[in-house]
Amino acid sequence: ASDGKFSSRALFPFDEERKVEFYELRIAPGHTETAEAHAHGTFENLFVARGVVEIGIEGEANQALSEGDAILFKADAAHHYKNLGTAEAVVYLVMTYTETVGG
Repeated sequence: ASDGKFSSRALFPFDEERKVEFYELRIAPGHTETAEAHAHGTFENLFVARGVVEIGIEGEANQALSEGDAILFKADAAHHYKNLGTAEAVVYLVMTYTETVGG
């Protein structure tokens, strides 16, 4: 459990089928949030709006992203987001699926 150190807020309606989802992530200082691998062909596009966030993707070197930085990666491997700063980090996440989800 993230004990309030991580929040994910959906910025899209859940009432229809979609291939894209848009989230606001908030990460407490020093907190690492781990994510399981998503379905094959899933991509995550992250934009750091506030703070410095490390993105770690299984099998790849960790990358530190500063405010204003963005990254696009294949999310079909386990991955993590870690707030490297001393204040809450805010990240916007666009998740794109190969197959339509929800509905």
